[in-house]
Amino acid sequence: MVDSCCAPGCKHNRGESKGRAFYRIPKDPERRQRWISAIKQARSEQKKTKPWEPKHNGFRLCSDHFISGTDS
Repeated sequence: MVDSCCAPGCKHNRGESKGRAFYRIPKDPERRQRWISAIKQARSEQKKTKPWEPKHNGFRLCSDHFISGTDS
């Protein structure tokens, strides 16, 4: 299980980030693809050149990366 945020440049992890929620990348294919596209776009903006694909369903994003603070 991944216990840290997979957003590029984010160092938050579940053990040390009190008050933050961590959301798994959705299993629903359409929502999953939107999340992955957003992560890839953020990586591109930060000039990360290594290709990124989630290898399993355990990848998470912390609430800091959502406008409302939640995944809804």
